[in-house]
Amino acid sequence: MLGWKPALPVVFMDLLKGFFGPWIAMKMCAAQVAAGGADYSSWVPLVAGILVILGHSFTCFAGFRGGKGVLAALGVFLALCPITALSCLGVWVVLTFSTKYVSVGSIGACVALGALGVMGYLKLPFPPDDINLGLMITCLLVAVFVIVKHKSNIKRLMNGTENGFGSKRKTPKA
Repeated sequence: MLGWKPALPVVFMDLLKGFFGPWIAMKMCAAQVAAGGADYSSWVPLVAGILVILGHSFTCFAGFRGGKGVLAALGVFLALCPITALSCLGVWVVLTFSTKYVSVGSIGACVALGALGVMGYLKLPFPPDDINLGLMITCLLVAVFVIVKHKSNIKRLMNGTENGFGSKRKTPKA
């Protein structure tokens, strides 16, 4: 809304928020295992990541309305499976700049997240992240969640009223 310069700190904070939730959970689980405690490292970081995305999307500071979770999800998956996350970022860049629609890039990146999560779980050669069943399910759940949050964007894309880069506000067709 205000341009790319004011958006940079918001982008940075959303990425950090997404990254540090599961990263701190991974560090805490590793410390607990090192101290001889139970190993919860297979699921606690996943839950932390999901909670970060839900907290971003339904924040109490904005009447339980918030963002669509794309940047928070990118941060989460940069912590959990960085190669997969960077691959999805690549999909987002290509689609966003080729179509001039951020929503198309975000939806495409989520489709890639789900597909790459399944590929990683099946141990296909790409992505080389070590993806377990819990992580694959998390990839699929987050991908579906973010795509569903883009329902209004999808309707505007289908109606031809979605705003792209550098375009003026479009009015619905009569």
